[in-house]
Amino acid sequence: MAKQIVSCAAIYSMQSKVFFGSILPASPFRYEADKDQLVEIFGRILGGEAPSWSKLTLGQRNQVLDALATRWLPEHAAIDIPLLPKRLRDWRKGDAADGYERLDIPAGPLARQKRYVLMLWCLLGYEPKGLDVRVSKQFGVERFAWLADPVALATLAKDLWSRCRKAGIDPDPAEAGGTRHATAMAR
Repeated sequence: MAKQIVSCAAIYSMQSKVFFGSILPASPFRYEADKDQLVEIFGRILGGEAPSWSKLTLGQRNQVLDALATRWLPEHAAIDIPLLPKRLRDWRKGDAADGYERLDIPAGPLARQKRYVLMLWCLLGYEPKGLDVRVSKQFGVERFAWLADPVALATLAKDLWSRCRKAGIDPDPAEAGGTRHATAMAR
């Protein structure tokens, strides 16, 4: 089975599609005409001066996407804001190629619960493949995708949910902030 790598350039492209294809059309702004105002909004979101959209880091772009989606999209709108491992948050366009190995969840009776666990894991900024290590140590199963015990999945989800809450991250996919991320990386 070949490894599927999600490159930083692909994440950058996904973020741009969300910004220009979903969020900006729902806003009162047009990028070229209102660029200075938008950059000012980016700065307020990021807590300082900000460059143009293309010069933001992947992490900054996600912060802006999340804030603007909350501001300009209806609550029920679900968009795919890519989740990032912590080590990729500072990547900018033009930096050396990098990425992460995508962790696919096969269809099955526990697929939804597994996708939720993977979403929580990634919201915490961990590498997707690191979930295999955690599951191996905690439950004795070599790969997360092979974990078939609903009680073990519930235990893992509860721990990650708690870690998200402690970190100030919304772990509830039923709330607007959670649904915006749910499908980006957990396919």
